[in-house]
Amino acid sequence: MEDKLNILFQHWNKKDSKALVAKSYDVEDINIEKLIVETTNYCRHSGRLMWVLLDFLIRNLDMIDIIELINLTKKQGDMSVLGLVADMAREKRNDIKFDQIIAESQPNPTKEIFFYRVAKSKFASKITMQETLPIYAKWNYYCNELRYLMTDKELKANVLAISS
Repeated sequence: MEDKLNILFQHWNKKDSKALVAKSYDVEDINIEKLIVETTNYCRHSGRLMWVLLDFLIRNLDMIDIIELINLTKKQGDMSVLGLVADMAREKRNDIKFDQIIAESQPNPTKEIFFYRVAKSKFASKITMQETLPIYAKWNYYCNELRYLMTDKELKANVLAISS
């Protein structure tokens, strides 16, 4: 699993995703749609990978062939993950392309904890299920992680409000 995640991070590092890697090495080039599809299959194993994908979609949506992405994801990826990430991205960048992805996606067939690492802990699972955020519930997942959606300004305002 770690090898596959590392390869995905290497690909993202090459695609201007702000994915930092300890050591960069050559990987066979793949198109962005294929990389996104592969990433949907592994996001639940790595929060970092999820946030890299989300950040990339928000910043680079215009360079993606949405029809190809949807068709390829239906065949080789996870449409519930793609729909969830598109829904999250739409909160930061309102674009009809995100609406297209969401319309073609279905929620996960069963209600599950989104991140596998969280599901391994009874305590973390309990808290996650109690504090699930609505956007995850919409896609039939339990998760309470959304820190990445805050801008620096929002984060600073939040810190100031808490410390006051």
